[in-house]
Order: sequence, then structure tokens, then C-alpha cells
Amino acid sequence: MRYLVTLGAQEHEIEIEELAADSFAIRFGENRFEADLRTVGPVSFSVIINNRSFDFDVARDGEETVVASRSGSTRLTVADAARRTARAAGKRREVSGRVEIKSAMPGRVVNVLVAPGDEVKAEQGIIIVEAMKMENEVKAPKAGKVVEVKVVAGQAVEKGQLMMVIE
Repeated sequence: MRYLVTLGAQEHEIEIEELAADSFAIRFGENRFEADLRTVGPVSFSVIINNRSFDFDVARDGEETVVASRSGSTRLTVADAARRTARAAGKRREVSGRVEIKSAMPGRVVNVLVAPGDEVKAEQGIIIVEAMKMENEVKAPKAGKVVEVKVVAGQAVEKGQLMMVIE
């Protein structure tokens, strides 16, 4: 999965690939490395890179993510690169008819924000899925009515699994 991370005034592209449980390949610019990432508390993580251990806490503050370690804290924004690039280029296409919302990657449903029968607006948050140690908000691709919800909070989902239907 590709992300655009804004740190201060600079934007960086980061690509993260899950290799195995808790093991990731990370590409940052021209650098590529493998990392072991473990959750050690509700907002605390431990990462091992090249046999060096780093501990940090992660919290959301509005649109920003705050990462704190022993050396201080940093504020950054994280965005899905493909979605952001498409929006910036004006490539957002109109969606009509029945739409099936499927999981983009394996993960765990954290929260289902709507129920069958609910009316939703385009770009409204409908499901929160945790994948690769990050919570991702799945948004409605169009305005419409939720006709089916196929997942519940706490449920594991596989890539491509049907989670919701909107008409």
C-alpha cells in the first residue's frame, strides 16, 4: 500500500508491504528495509529495524497523526497515495447503481458506522478497518442507501471480501 506522508512542509511517498504477521517491507524514497512491528499497548508500538529497537506512541489529533518517542514528538498527515492522486487529478468518476464495498486488504473491522436502511452521502465514512497496524476509514463511493452490511466490529476480513452494499 502506498501512502503520502506530509511532515512539516515536505511530502514523502512511503510504500508498505506486509510480508508476514508483524513483518513489513518499507520503501521510503530510494531506501528499502524490513521492519518487525508489534503492538505493545493501545497506542504504543515497538519496531525493530536492522536489529535496532524503537518504541513510540501514535495518536490522532484531528487530521494529523502524532508520533511520540523518547526523543520528542512529531506531527504528520498520512493519506492513501492512489486516492489522493486521483482526487488531485480530478479523476473521481461518478458512481451509479448498486455498489459493492470490498476490503482492499486483509485486516480487522474496528467499527461499522452505518446500518442497513441508512442513507449515506458520497465520501461519508462507513467502516473503519485496521490493516498493517493502521486504522483506515472506508468511505462511501456514492450517495445512496445501505442495503446490506456483511461485517461486524471485531471481524477479520480478507482482501476482496464483500463488506457492504449501497444502492
